[in-house]
Amino acid sequence: MKKSFSLIEVIFIISLLGIIATYGLPKNNISKIKLAKNQLLLHLKYTRYIAMLDNKYDLEKALWYKQRWNMKFLNCQESIGGIYYAIYSDEDMNGQISKEETLQDPLTNEYIYSYQCTKDSLYDKSKFVLLSETYGVDFIDISCNETSTIGQIIFDHDGKVYTKHNENIEKYEIKEPCTIKLSNKNNENEIITIYPNSGFIEG
Repeated sequence: MKKSFSLIEVIFIISLLGIIATYGLPKNNISKIKLAKNQLLLHLKYTRYIAMLDNKYDLEKALWYKQRWNMKFLNCQESIGGIYYAIYSDEDMNGQISKEETLQDPLTNEYIYSYQCTKDSLYDKSKFVLLSETYGVDFIDISCNETSTIGQIIFDHDGKVYTKHNENIEKYEIKEPCTIKLSNKNNENEIITIYPNSGFIEG
């Protein structure tokens, strides 16, 4: 069945949610870690919708599964410290994340990407991905993580969610709700839950 979402509709919905989050909530009553959760919710939902519109399944490409849209959490380079994330589709299937393969935020047109939290003169990368610098997030625990890094959430066009790029995709499909727990030095915590089969996201 053809999906009923168009790219214009998705961008409109995400933009509307972003406006509400930016102007409709009293930020003086919201902690930074809650703001981090709200931003992650927006970007996770955006990734899910883009994945539903962009079916990567292609048996003519042996590594087609690497092209699925996903959010990956990473450590900044050691001299900087902290945690960040990127949203990308590995189009050249080489296992590396390049800026050109990442999504652009529909609100700011900035890339949802960073190169190990380093800065450059282009100013075209979203500051929201810098979870530690922007929001004070010190630790992330992903309950369904099966990688050697912090973890990643991979969305497919049919709503299913995976935890790792691998040819044996069924092995890495989540079968139970997966939680993303954000923590800071003040022992404040926020949790996002992603559900199997549909990829529904709650926080």
